[in-house]
Amino acid sequence: MANNPFTLMYGITARSVVSRDAEMERIYKSFVYEENMFAYLITGIRGTGKTVLLKAIEKKLSEAGGWVVVNINPQTDITSSLAKKLFDTEILRKELKKWKISLNLGAMTLTREGGEQTSDPEIMVEDFLARIKAHNLKVLISIDEVNDTQEFRRFINLFQILIGKGLPCYLLMTALKENVSGLINDKAMTFLTRTPKVELEPLSLANVAKEYEDVLEVSRKTAVEMAKLTNGYAFAFQVLGYLFVDMGKSDLTPDLLNAYDKYLWNNGYNKFWKDRTKNERLFLIALAESPTGGKEEILSHYKLNPSSYSVYRERLIEQGFIYMPSYGKLAFVLPRFSEFVEMVKEFE
Repeated sequence: MANNPFTLMYGITARSVVSRDAEMERIYKSFVYEENMFAYLITGIRGTGKTVLLKAIEKKLSEAGGWVVVNINPQTDITSSLAKKLFDTEILRKELKKWKISLNLGAMTLTREGGEQTSDPEIMVEDFLARIKAHNLKVLISIDEVNDTQEFRRFINLFQILIGKGLPCYLLMTALKENVSGLINDKAMTFLTRTPKVELEPLSLANVAKEYEDVLEVSRKTAVEMAKLTNGYAFAFQVLGYLFVDMGKSDLTPDLLNAYDKYLWNNGYNKFWKDRTKNERLFLIALAESPTGGKEEILSHYKLNPSSYSVYRERLIEQGFIYMPSYGKLAFVLPRFSEFVEMVKEFE
């Protein structure tokens, strides 16, 4: 629906959002006011709002003035893309109007005024950043959904060199934790290991309920019930709100809940499930069938030994699928994931 204030698309900023003001202010103030804070990594499972937060910070810095924001596709040659995008900024286009960047079979060549050429993107990036610094500007490099690739590792090493030379570049990244765990734990990548990380936790249910109440004009009771159904999961907040508007509802109904379940299952949960190992899936089934989420209940369900229990518990917590609401108890992070597991377990 054109007028629907919610969206079903991952990474798109809808008109109705529950903002993460605390996280945004933490990163924004670090970049603007702290002298030695040059990078942040935003992590969380898919659908927690990482991209939306990244875009909000990009927007806030752009509007603050004094910043050049450059968004890089992680699937490209990151350093070459950065060189090209810096060259295309308004400030450098004016200053270097007689220079030219050309691409031939993927190779990039910079031709300076007078005919001197270079094909080294690292030299280009350093040159462009130095010129931007002369204009008292800073550069935010944002990369959404980074992965552990050789190209990204090379770029991180370059970034360390650039900030070591006092060049005004800052790095904001998002990633699924499972995609960068190797980088974070690699002793050779100390920069990323030490990079401050913001792990997105569930949204405040009170804030979710207030947004539903205001935007959908429903009763406080209905708004609270809807908020509980989302578990604070940002994507679920959007899905439930979108379907509520799209189906023309004024209250929660069984058909709305059924549509909500199906959408979550088909556009997230099925992939989450498929990407888990067999033993991880068995652990999740045991948790779904556990009345309290207690260790002994899970152990007895599939007769796992205690060491296996600890391995899978820590792995699934690290991946962001389960958490410990109280000592010795486990629960699902994703809303209505237990109902999903009850359905798919029949096929395991």
